[in-house]
Amino acid sequence: MDHAVSRAAVLVLIPVAMATAITWLGCFDSVVTELGFQHYGERPDHGIPLLPSQLKMPANTLVNLGYTLLGFIWLRKFLKDRNEDNITNSDLFVGSVFCWMAVVYGPVQFLRIVTQQHRFAVMDQWFTLPFFAWVVVMSDYLMHGWNTRRALTVVVFSFASYSLALVHDLGFEAALGIHILFAVLYGMQIFLASQSKQLKSKLLWAMILAILSCVGFVVLKLLDLHLAKFSLFHRFSGHFWSKVADIMQIHFVCKFFHPVMEENAKNKKI
Repeated sequence: MDHAVSRAAVLVLIPVAMATAITWLGCFDSVVTELGFQHYGERPDHGIPLLPSQLKMPANTLVNLGYTLLGFIWLRKFLKDRNEDNITNSDLFVGSVFCWMAVVYGPVQFLRIVTQQHRFAVMDQWFTLPFFAWVVVMSDYLMHGWNTRRALTVVVFSFASYSLALVHDLGFEAALGIHILFAVLYGMQIFLASQSKQLKSKLLWAMILAILSCVGFVVLKLLDLHLAKFSLFHRFSGHFWSKVADIMQIHFVCKFFHPVMEENAKNKKI
């Protein structure tokens, strides 16, 4: 495995292991999470041929493999572009961290749906926050260069912010809202700082689609039970489509940062 890609994997796996250990020590057992099939619009089906009986909600379960698949697709894309000198080694490292997050997040979501266990639900919530935090880190890197102290500060504050869920039932939602706000603000800075009209056009579309995907993720998830009243959403529910929107959000974030990396690498060659 490429050194930059493997370093990125280690950077993701260490906090994942720490967060998993903290969760399984019971530190977040008092956090409010939604457990049970009554919280999902997809109707549990125990008798679908060729599928294990554990997959009581096959659509909501299998859609989570999309996170892992997308993560590997973009890892391959970043690595290919670095090998062709379209982006730098540092770009590959920063982009790979985001990709590995997606790779890891898929199984966590999968286990939450299959097991309906509180601690997997906690990990699902907790691991959502660093995605938005890393958008801030990538934006800062592309504008000002890599700074380990700033990146570490953002990541530590992001992970620590989940403790708000211990303070209030809506603590996680508050932390997530703050993360989304900062991610959008830093993305806007990248957009406003870009000089090329062609680049600006690419960034604008990617940013709009990423934000729409984020909105779609939130709205479809909130409307899951309401949409389940309609036969169209019995198998592929609002929750299922919210996951599709979430996966597309990750895709469009990569589409946003990738051309900036290419532009910066091109300028360094001049």
